[in-house]
Amino acid sequence: MTRADFKAFSNLMQALAECYGKTLSAQGIALRFQLLASHDIADVRRAAMSIPSTRKYTSMPTPADFLELLNGGLPEDLAEVEAGKVLEAVSEHGAYASVVFDNAVTQAVIVRAYRGWPQLCSILGTEESELWFRRNFVKIWQAYSRQNVAVTGHLPGLTELENSRNGFLEALPCPILIGNREKARSLLREADNIPISQILLAAEGDK
Repeated sequence: MTRADFKAFSNLMQALAECYGKTLSAQGIALRFQLLASHDIADVRRAAMSIPSTRKYTSMPTPADFLELLNGGLPEDLAEVEAGKVLEAVSEHGAYASVVFDNAVTQAVIVRAYRGWPQLCSILGTEESELWFRRNFVKIWQAYSRQNVAVTGHLPGLTELENSRNGFLEALPCPILIGNREKARSLLREADNIPISQILLAAEGDK
């Protein structure tokens, strides 16, 4: 939001407060505006409409309630979704593929908690290991998310690691985009060591 949105935001917050029999001070509205300023006014308006119609609040929703909704939901729900995404990618692509997810926190968990993509793939494959992974991943993902731990770029697979080790730099595979392709490409672009040709190939693979 920009300063031009402040009046619309103020009216929106005052109307929402009335739903709960409350009034907001100018300072309270200004603080909420500052805390939610990174989001578009249209998204904030949709959240303001959704909260009283879908949730049984007994008091005026806090900025944290808005941020939870604007950021996609409860952290534990997001972590469960990401765990499922990882398991699906392991099953579909395996350890030899290089991958880039659409979530930097997910990549951080894979790199820091599981020592990389091939190592993660190697410990999965049975129902018991996948149940253990899901519980462990969800716990770590929430902790990393709270601390803004993130890894951009891509996660090299066995083929890339082997070719790099042997000097076959012209034979490095194009990373596979996992999840939202545009977000995954954005994380790929943030890496310092990815040739532009690989980014272009990843984009072509989306066509």
